[in-house]
Amino acid sequence: MDELPTLQELQSFITYSKMGNFTLAAQAANITQSAFSAQMKKLERLVGVRLIARSTRGSQLTPEGEKFLPEAEHIIETLERAIHSIRLANKLERPILNVGILRSIGDVRMNQYVAYFQQRNPDFSISVYDMEEEEMLLDLRENRIDIGTCYLPNNKDMSAYESVALREDSVAYFAPNREVTGPITCEEMLTYPLVMYPPKYFMSQRLKFYFSEEGRQALPQTIRLSNPYAMIDYCKKNSAGALISKSLLESLGETEGIYPLAKPLLLQVCFVYRNNNSKWETMKTFMDYIGQQANTL
Repeated sequence: MDELPTLQELQSFITYSKMGNFTLAAQAANITQSAFSAQMKKLERLVGVRLIARSTRGSQLTPEGEKFLPEAEHIIETLERAIHSIRLANKLERPILNVGILRSIGDVRMNQYVAYFQQRNPDFSISVYDMEEEEMLLDLRENRIDIGTCYLPNNKDMSAYESVALREDSVAYFAPNREVTGPITCEEMLTYPLVMYPPKYFMSQRLKFYFSEEGRQALPQTIRLSNPYAMIDYCKKNSAGALISKSLLESLGETEGIYPLAKPLLLQVCFVYRNNNSKWETMKTFMDYIGQQANTL
């Protein structure tokens, strides 16, 4: 049989594809640049085609390299999954999950889910990270987190990910220092200081679209805070209102100053993940269990 590439050579190739630069890829692989370059040349020799185009202006994957990349990733991920499954089956390691949650959703509900899950699955080790959409998708792609919890649909390219519906969030108007009669309209909300998210946040874009549907193409200057907890606290201490997930308000024990919207705003909360993650069995156990409990906790 012809000589095959080593796992290290495949992993180094995958690292290069992420960095797009020999120097940075060598640093990430913790080897010298000359050793890294030699690995790539050997890999190309064994595969039989040029995988990386090099020039005085830099380097990039060739069309053949782009085609070979998912195959290399599949080989590494299949091996990782096999090792992970064997180690779990023989109790050589604990099931470990890293879960990211969209900052605007708030992590209180997820904390409740995780606590409830871990009481019944004490062998699991779970870490929850509060993050914004761009960071979450990047960390999913780079395998720094295993599962993301976010609102869908969004305007991002989600072709590399799978999703599972978790629950539907209804957005409410929270203004504990304001008297409101009945469901509130967009015009009524904008007669009062409105607390919003920073422009780059998913919820900022979604709320901008919500107001534009009601004929408001531009919102007045508003206060912008980084998470729903800060927004809730600000509204309680000042004459201001904010659009917050009703389920989050309920989880925090808020009962006053919560008003329905004249035009309902419903957001679908989903689990998002890469289906070739080596921890798939652990991920599925977690998602199935949380999905069953999402409407009861």
